[in-house]
Order: sequence, then structure tokens, then C-alpha cells
Amino acid sequence: MTISGASQCTETRELWGGAVEAQLPARMLDVSDMRPVPDHQEVWADTRTDQAIIFEIVEHDTSVPDGEAGRHMFEDAAVGNEAVASAIDSVASLGAQEVPGVPEASYRCLVRGRQTVRRGQQAADTCVLLAVLRLPHVGSDLLITLSTPSAPPPAAAGEAAAAAAAAGLGEAEQQELMVGMLRSLRVHSWELFG
Repeated sequence: MTISGASQCTETRELWGGAVEAQLPARMLDVSDMRPVPDHQEVWADTRTDQAIIFEIVEHDTSVPDGEAGRHMFEDAAVGNEAVASAIDSVASLGAQEVPGVPEASYRCLVRGRQTVRRGQQAADTCVLLAVLRLPHVGSDLLITLSTPSAPPPAAAGEAAAAAAAAGLGEAEQQELMVGMLRSLRVHSWELFG
């Protein structure tokens, strides 16, 4: 994948101490090295482009039917993010071949939408891709969120290349990044869930 002429290098990253792994962009930093992150989350970010990837384990809610899970989880995330506005563009079911690292019987979907989230005094429009992987056999669901600002963050002196890279994070690149993460996702220890 290419972003503004720069190669989008990925590497296998261990999540939750190696219980899970996935291919993530090499440019992403583990946020837990900078600040505390809740135990049920793994947060990765590229501070130059303001792009973030969050892996989150949540309790499997049997009262939410599979067909409504994507919309429900997106709306719940918007509330948690204190979004001043949010909209869902699409919800698409994913086949077992698109997420081979989870049991075939699991429900899988990908939600594409936008959230306007306050950052200090300003509200920023953010493109959100949310993968919902329902894992009732372990009483949990795994959410993978890719958040990309619609406009690049202001560049500091000497960071023009980072601003250009952020501007190049289009929908096709975001989709390709999410597809790669989902295809590479492997659970090595199901005891992590439930």
C-alpha cells in the first residue's frame, strides 16, 4: 500500500502480551508506552498523522442481534467518544475468508462512518472504520477501530512530509489497512476473552 509516495510498511505486532497478533503499519506506536491504556484495549497511533487503531474486548451482549451489532457498536463508540455528530455510511457483513483468524461461525461486519469529535476547543471530522467480530463461544466481542482525521493535523516546523502523508490517507488506503489487519489477525490464547 502506498501513502503519498511512501511505502506503507507493515509488521506483525503482538497484542495483549502475544495472546493476539496482527499486521499493523510500522509507523504506529504502542500508546501504552506513552500513557496508561485500559487492560481490555490495545491502542496504536501515528502521532504525525493523528491516525489511531484500537483493539477492544467487550462483553458479548446477547440482547443485540448480529444484524444490528455493527450499528449498535458504532453508536455506542460515538457516545463514548463524546462525538458532537456521527453518521454511518455503510455496514457490510464479512465472510470467513476475510477474517480467517476467528471461528467460521462468528459474526463479522465492517462499519464505515464519520464522527465529529472535540479535540480541545475544535471539533474534528474523523473517518471511522469499525470491525465487529462477535465471539459468543468466549462471551466476548472484539472491536477493531481505525480512526483517520478527514483533514491532516497542523504541521509543526519540519513536519511537512507528515502532513502530506496524512492528507494521503484516503478511503482506499484506510480500507486496505483494515483488510490487512483482519486477514492477519490471529488469536493464540482464547483465555484472554471471557
